[in-house]
Amino acid sequence: MRRVLIALSLAASLTTGVAHAQNIAVADSLAAFWSTDAAKKALEDMNKSIKPQRDRLQALTKEIEDLRKRMTADQRVMSQADLQRLQNQAQSKINEYNSAAEGVQKRIEETEASVQRAMMPKMEKVVEDLRKEGNYSIIIEKKYAIWADPSVDLTKKIVDRMNAAK
Repeated sequence: MRRVLIALSLAASLTTGVAHAQNIAVADSLAAFWSTDAAKKALEDMNKSIKPQRDRLQALTKEIEDLRKRMTADQRVMSQADLQRLQNQAQSKINEYNSAAEGVQKRIEETEASVQRAMMPKMEKVVEDLRKEGNYSIIIEKKYAIWADPSVDLTKKIVDRMNAAK
């Protein structure tokens, strides 16, 4: 009998907790953020500005591959000095590639961080406005929900409001 009373008490408390959080929504904040016109424009501008570095990385990749093929194909007929010279050239190209790739990666990370710093307060305000308007008790990051009805997904609304806010 005592177990039945404990189970009923537990069920009642769970039901009460769910009743308090009855208006729940989900949103994919990263998808919303990077789908905004402002974020797309910033990434487009960044891609244009790093195009020369990316082109250089592609050229270095080809040069490294050509040197590797040459060393493999001519290894038996090359002198040790010529082989060493090719290996040094290849290592120099690899070092240059690594340095350039690191610079490009740093530039990408800095741009993304800058865009996030600039836009995050706007996004937080949009989410808060949507929370108030929808009288939501909780808005959960979509990736943490096992399942959510598409009607409670605020991602598109966030993008639309961010784009309208400019």
